Amino acid sequence: MQYSQVKLQNYDWQDENIAILIKDEDKELNFLEENLRTEFKSLLEDYELKSDETKVIDFLTSREGKKHRFFLVKLQEGPHIQVRRKAMRELECKLRERKVEDLALVIGSKFCAKGLSSLLNQLDLATYRFDMHLGHGGPNPNPNNELPEKPETHVLSNLKLVLSSEIENQEVVIDEAFKLAEAVKLSRYLVDQPANLMTPEILAEEAKKAAEKYGFEIEIKEKDEIIDMGMEAFWAVAKGSDNPPRFIVMRYLNNPDSDEKIALVGKGICYDSGGYAIKPASGMVTMHADMGGSAAVIGAISALAACQEKVNVVAIVAACENMISGDANRNGDIIGSLAGKTIEVLNTDAEGRLTLADAVTYAQKFEKATKIIDIATLTGACVVALGTDIAGVISNDDEIFNAIQLGSDLSGDKVWRMPNDDEYALLNKSRRADISNTGSSRWGGMITAGLFVRAFTGGLPWAHIDIAGPAYLDGPTEGYPAGASGAGAAILYHATKELCK
Repeated sequence: MQYSQVKLQNYDWQDENIAILIKDEDKELNFLEENLRTEFKSLLEDYELKSDETKVIDFLTSREGKKHRFFLVKLQEGPHIQVRRKAMRELECKLRERKVEDLALVIGSKFCAKGLSSLLNQLDLATYRFDMHLGHGGPNPNPNNELPEKPETHVLSNLKLVLSSEIENQEVVIDEAFKLAEAVKLSRYLVDQPANLMTPEILAEEAKKAAEKYGFEIEIKEKDEIIDMGMEAFWAVAKGSDNPPRFIVMRYLNNPDSDEKIALVGKGICYDSGGYAIKPASGMVTMHADMGGSAAVIGAISALAACQEKVNVVAIVAACENMISGDANRNGDIIGSLAGKTIEVLNTDAEGRLTLADAVTYAQKFEKATKIIDIATLTGACVVALGTDIAGVISNDDEIFNAIQLGSDLSGDKVWRMPNDDEYALLNKSRRADISNTGSSRWGGMITAGLFVRAFTGGLPWAHIDIAGPAYLDGPTEGYPAGASGAGAAILYHATKELCK
């Protein structure tokens, strides 16, 4: 989104489309000049603006012989990020309905840096729709079999910011808000694409495009190198598919004065059939979204590089598909791993943790990471425990968890800390190998899955984020359209900044 800035006292109110955003305490519009305040208040007198309600009102007026469409966005008393997200989505829906592409946004209330940043970030995020495959005929018969022209799309693309007050580092705050939104939208796009259009090879190419655009280093390892390095756990999952795997390593090392290097490891299962522990048909439909963790780390490192943050970060993705063939992994197999541990595969549908095992091993063994955060759409058990809005977190380090919690507070992506319990780790014990890929009990499955990954971190400070619930939405909500949410990308961005202070 392109944007420019104007001070309120210098604004001439001549734009065709103008949105006025206020907190509840400013609904008297006292920040406006008297003649404008009188005019707007007379237009609004038929609307009830309740303190505990967020409201978006649009109306058409004629001023000095020129038509203007106004959108008044009133936030409820004591606004927080969920309120801002809902309000910006509602505003964007009205803008899209009115085919508004150019908007002047008058921010009449005072906001702190975090408040202003989240407002602009959420407005930009609200413009995202995954509609690139729509508009080619629809479900009804076409006369003479002639397909219609693809309909025009109207998305807010030019924003004039009209600010009534200034904040410290205003340019940096605003720039960060839009760059982070762009990176989260990239994460959403990667997850939304169907598996036939987002294979491991294509995912690697998308990561390469991001590296070229935002300025970070990328290394892509192909099948033979993966095998030669000894990534047996990763290869055991990948070998069942005709689409070859890719091991993607992205590095943004922008603080030579620091020894801190954060590894962000994202699950990259581009499609998950369950393998021989095959999923039911209804459970496979959205399995193109099983690479939500990889999308989150690609988005996070893109945002960090775009904002030129003083961090050292490496993002790692073991990208493959979990399919069925004569070469596929079997229930009951015993496989190796990059760490040297042997793994009994009790369930081929617990494949993501196998790929993560080699990826986190690589992070500590070859990249010399000092801290590891892995993120994955890992378990249905996490959805059972926390629902579809909250990600579960397991960590052996309070500093890392506190950074993740800060990222949650700033982004609005909710998290909840789960136990890092050594007794639960014993449930992963195998009679036939060093470790099994599922717990011996069906209970606590989110915890045992995370602790399986912990076993391969080399004892480093670590956290695991399970985004199985919030990564992909079956239907629209007040804050999101249906489909990919981009969950985790903003959390990782803020957490990495905090850990590298």
